[in-house]
Amino acid sequence: MNKSFYHFANFFIILIVAASVFQGTLRILLGPAIFALESFPIWFLVTNAITLAGSFFLLKYYYHKKYRITFYTGTIAILAGLCHAGVIYIMLTSGGLVNYVMPTLFLSIGANLVYAISLMASRASKKIWLKTAGYSIFLTGLVTGAALLWSLNNQEAQLDGSLEKIIQRVSLLGSLIPLLYILNFMGEQKVLKEDLADTSTQRSAADSVKVGAFLALCTTLVLGVLIATEASSSLYWQKQNAKKTEALTRLADARTFVDSKGDTLQYLLLKPLNYDTDMLNGDTTTYPLLVNLPYGGYEGAEIAQILSDDLYRKNYPSFVFIPYCPPGSGWGGIPGYPDIDTLVFSAIQALDKEFPIDTSRRYVTGISRGGYGSWHFITTRPDMFAAAIPVCGAGDPQLAPAVADVAVWAFHGEEDRNVPVSGSRNMVEAMEKAGGDPRYTEFKGEGHNIWHLVRETPGLLDWLFAQERE
Repeated sequence: MNKSFYHFANFFIILIVAASVFQGTLRILLGPAIFALESFPIWFLVTNAITLAGSFFLLKYYYHKKYRITFYTGTIAILAGLCHAGVIYIMLTSGGLVNYVMPTLFLSIGANLVYAISLMASRASKKIWLKTAGYSIFLTGLVTGAALLWSLNNQEAQLDGSLEKIIQRVSLLGSLIPLLYILNFMGEQKVLKEDLADTSTQRSAADSVKVGAFLALCTTLVLGVLIATEASSSLYWQKQNAKKTEALTRLADARTFVDSKGDTLQYLLLKPLNYDTDMLNGDTTTYPLLVNLPYGGYEGAEIAQILSDDLYRKNYPSFVFIPYCPPGSGWGGIPGYPDIDTLVFSAIQALDKEFPIDTSRRYVTGISRGGYGSWHFITTRPDMFAAAIPVCGAGDPQLAPAVADVAVWAFHGEEDRNVPVSGSRNMVEAMEKAGGDPRYTEFKGEGHNIWHLVRETPGLLDWLFAQERE
């Protein structure tokens, strides 16, 4: 080991730590929404490549020091981590391999625990900073693994966001562990003898590493600025959406539904304009029910926002039902995600009994997670809905024959990297093959954020409220 080796190793480790802390901080600020950022997949790919480069120096160090057990367990841990990272990347870019996320995560955690034990108990433990790193890795891996196992047996932990908060904090702390490797290298550098003259091959290799290090730094900085800008925009719109949602919650009735099992669903109900006065005057009109599925909490109920305006309430008199989406849950249709669809269906049936709802004119709509839910709701309960407007969603094409008679107008962005456009295309094609007549609008060159285009679609609400089940 010469000084150049330690310099390069420390450089890549510092870069890894900086990128990890940056990403961990963004995850705490944005929550799971960080994975929906347009630039996140390429950021994820590049930072994992840099992590692999840093790992190479670490493995080379173990091999040179003849820490064979640590070398082999470290190699296995790196390969397991790469396997998990590959699954995550495919999931982010194409929506595939979702069912492999948890198995590969547990594989990675297990491999890291074994690697940590080697740092704690093998010859490498003679180095105090390596031993400390081993204990740190073991502790964070144990906490993460225990939290995941707990959440698998406790759905409430997923629904209330407890698991996400634990992972956020542990990941941020874990991103600092590589600093212990730097402390180990710095200690060895101090007692290192002056480098002998490098051979031409060594100089060439060092020059190549310098170029790689420079490119890694530049790429990380550029992508860091890009993702920070996007995250800032996302936080801004989160605040704006929060303001709109707050206004909606003040206008609508906040209610709670409790089913026969004692499970509860918080929801908002926006009644038709002047409904209470009309009922007192003996009005017997029945109204459509619009189910607007948010993508998180009450946020993302965009059509409900439109229909909260008095002019629209006058033109499209209806009950608007907005169920609350707990953190870490969904409406169904997303593999590996806990859903509360049955609870929502029960709440809808309770509303039918309580209010003058025209059960032949129930509609469902939603964006992103709500788009998945819209497809899932009509394919699960086609008897319940007359029409759906799924935006940036996906469903199971095998269930399309069941909804051939349901009116659908689907929307998607051609360049959507969060929910691949194939999700809508496949469902529309399957419905057409089954004899259905769905409408489909695809916005060329657009990504995931297309609601501003959807809302400007001529005749959208007229079409929706004209639908009725026979």
